[in-house]
Amino acid sequence: MPVETIAQVVVQAAVPVKGRHIGVTRERATQHPRSEGDQALVDGWPLYRTERGQAAFNDAMATLQVTDVAAPIATAFKGCADLQCGLSLPAVGHDGWLAPGRLWVSPMEYVLIAHSPRVQTGRSYSRRSHRGMKYFVFHEFHNSSRNSDPYDTISSHKGSVFVPFYMSKQGIDARGRRFVVVLQVAPHDVVSIHASNMGSAGPGIEVSKNATDELEPLQAAAGILVATMVKNAVPHLQVVNHRGAEGLPMLNAYEHRLATLRGRAGGPNVALPFVPAATQRVAMASGRLEDLITRRGLSPRIPVAERGFVPHVAAAAPALVRAPMEVQVRSGLTTTRQPPNFALVEPPRPVPRPACGMVGAGGSNTTCR
Repeated sequence: MPVETIAQVVVQAAVPVKGRHIGVTRERATQHPRSEGDQALVDGWPLYRTERGQAAFNDAMATLQVTDVAAPIATAFKGCADLQCGLSLPAVGHDGWLAPGRLWVSPMEYVLIAHSPRVQTGRSYSRRSHRGMKYFVFHEFHNSSRNSDPYDTISSHKGSVFVPFYMSKQGIDARGRRFVVVLQVAPHDVVSIHASNMGSAGPGIEVSKNATDELEPLQAAAGILVATMVKNAVPHLQVVNHRGAEGLPMLNAYEHRLATLRGRAGGPNVALPFVPAATQRVAMASGRLEDLITRRGLSPRIPVAERGFVPHVAAAAPALVRAPMEVQVRSGLTTTRQPPNFALVEPPRPVPRPACGMVGAGGSNTTCR
């Protein structure tokens, strides 16, 4: 990581978080990130490849900053561990947005709910009536690089609204507390296109998880909370995963909690500690990145043998500086080997989800849930 200068510290302190890297050239951004955190740092702040992704990251960090308060004590949870109790949660507003803020699930863990509107101020969303909504759908990321950065995924989703909710992986803030970000980009009842096998009839949430990743415990808690709040607003919604194994771990966690609660009927509801994020304070929030979060480790890199390679044509691109020759030492003999003249195929593209009823490998039909 480059050494931070005094001038960069001053810049970070002076510019509100929501305005960082907005309205600037993106030539220095990482155009083909391969993992979360694989972003260029400019003036000590991540520079995302699109302003949509940048705004989402900024909105999350501004919400984190203004809700940074002392953690609640254990007795504030009234014996409700792992959400295994009835919950009294913030209500969804008439405008379709969850209340932004920090929702604690234990003295060392919380879910951060942040708003990052997809459309520009003054424009409206096309919204469904509650009667026309049937499902709340759990999704997982689909990409060839295993990049599970939610803000970069938001950069990739163009055109119509895909889902109103995105969930990050588990992170650690500057105080050493664990958190997951739930970013809402549109009202919960927005007309979206994300589960065509179910008519896209209802909201969905993209969980930062590839098929080979384990569902993190705090992600499970965040999914349970969001699904519960949306169902409180639209009680007839059926909570489902998209299809096959996609989103199934999240659905299993949600249904396991419901099964546990059925065996404990009659207990009081517990109001989890909640720190709201006032819009005016979010707009003016400032701070350095290291004062807000500890940057997490990267996703597992995709093995070289599984990557795509194409011959590099020197005439088609400016002259490149060749990497140093590899040196091998064996039995006292030194040999040299020139690296192969190949380049990675870029960028990774999302893996398309098969249509309902499509015939898969081996002649099996793709089933729909």
